[in-house]
Amino acid sequence: MPNVSQRVRQLVPLLLALLASPVWAADPAADATTQQDGVAYHPMEPDIITNYLSEGKTLGYVRVTVELMADNQGDLKLLEVHDPLIRDAIIRLMGSKTAEQIKSLASREELRKECEARVNELLVRETGKKAVKELIFTKYLYQ
Repeated sequence: MPNVSQRVRQLVPLLLALLASPVWAADPAADATTQQDGVAYHPMEPDIITNYLSEGKTLGYVRVTVELMADNQGDLKLLEVHDPLIRDAIIRLMGSKTAEQIKSLASREELRKECEARVNELLVRETGKKAVKELIFTKYLYQ
């Protein structure tokens, strides 16, 4: 009967082979960026949380999950590099809105378009390229 050290030596190559197999490879869907049909998405993580202008002593806040759509991988890289600039622009814009503007469905769409325009304006100034094809709110919570 083989001793423990012999069994370990026999199992090590088997374990190494299992770890190297494609079964253990990372799932491409788990990547932070996804791409389909030439369009790439950049999720802004973590969610954007900021206060908005409110009346009286109550303090209101909004929490938004933002996805940025780009036409290609080159634009996607620009979005990743300039993520802090984009995040700051969205936070400033949302923080300047009133409770009525944050809570209204019509104003929400205007805010989304305004964020998209502001982000593209900043990207053109920084990189010379309009990289955001679409800015999407995938979660929008306020209190």
